[in-house]
Amino acid sequence: MGLSIWTACGPVALPLLLVSMSVFAVGIDRASFWWRWWQPASQGRRQRGQQLKAMASQESRQLDLERLASRMANGEQLLQAAILLAPLLGLTGTVHGLMQVLRALGPQLLLPPTAPLAGYADVLISTLVGLQLTLLATALLLLNQGLSRWQIDQLRQHLP
Repeated sequence: MGLSIWTACGPVALPLLLVSMSVFAVGIDRASFWWRWWQPASQGRRQRGQQLKAMASQESRQLDLERLASRMANGEQLLQAAILLAPLLGLTGTVHGLMQVLRALGPQLLLPPTAPLAGYADVLISTLVGLQLTLLATALLLLNQGLSRWQIDQLRQHLP
């Protein structure tokens, strides 16, 4: 079924594949970042909190928190782009597939007697793939944003 999905997607198969690889790469990167952040042996949040407390000025603390928030938000723009592009690519593939189906049905729009009707449902696969990518990208984006806000708020609470 794996290869047939990509052939059923038609001309949007390659862009959907690239978007999916990007979403998975960002997901792995964010999972790796948060895994290291919560490791007891790492210098993640405890050291960061101590560094912030030791800083002399409020401006330097704020600048450091902004840098940290930026690192925590790494890849979010790509996820936002995937949320927008994936369903549009899926719909484009479906429209292209429907156009081919209508051409195959002929001017009378009659289904050939030897053609199974189930085969025509394949035109919807690209929309399904696009929507699944959108769901995954949205979940990753919201999870990363929530974890980032939570950790930045935790660090701010322990500042003098």
